[in-house]
Amino acid sequence: SLGSAIWITGLVVLLIYSIYTTLRLSKNLKCATHLYGNIYEIDTIKTPFVFGLVSPKIYLPNNLSKTEESYIIKHEETHINRKDYIIKFAAFLIVSIHWFNPIVWLAFYLMSEDMELSCDESVIKGMSYGIKRDYSNSLLSLSVGKRIVGGSPIAFGENNTKGRIKNILNYKKPKFWVIIVTTIVIIVLAVGLLSNPYNKENIDKIEEANENKIVEDLAWEY
Repeated sequence: SLGSAIWITGLVVLLIYSIYTTLRLSKNLKCATHLYGNIYEIDTIKTPFVFGLVSPKIYLPNNLSKTEESYIIKHEETHINRKDYIIKFAAFLIVSIHWFNPIVWLAFYLMSEDMELSCDESVIKGMSYGIKRDYSNSLLSLSVGKRIVGGSPIAFGENNTKGRIKNILNYKKPKFWVIIVTTIVIIVLAVGLLSNPYNKENIDKIEEANENKIVEDLAWEY
């Protein structure tokens, strides 16, 4: 009972905090200027991010050059096209339920990092490899500000600037055979981790229990 009370308390605290930060962020974004489509500009933020669950919007700081703006918008649009905002929200709910498990928090953090790295790679592939240095400089210039989106599960911005820049500068298109091998390994691991191991001792106990029940039923009938 005590453990259940502690678990529920942690869950409620996380959910209340996330709702509070989301409402506060939504209120702060009401003064944003609409540029076009789902893209907005606001002078109270230092880094771009996506916000929203049903109709996600892209919010940009007002100090971006046209070149930087094209990179950043492409990056955030990749998040939206891949439904990352839904995946991250669902993952946050899982983290909230399993808040006591540090491995779940680590998985959530690494998932968020992978999302950013993958979107960076998508921008490079879509806009040519020649933009690596300019794109890295854009990330560096945007890293000076603190993120405004911390705590809200339906908003996420840029983080791990150093790791992302290293990944961009070192990125090379993976060979086809590497993709195939990686896919096979992931499938094998998924099947292995989602399957229950065969336990002969448990099976024998179940069969013995079933046999005893059959004998008891027959004895009762006669």
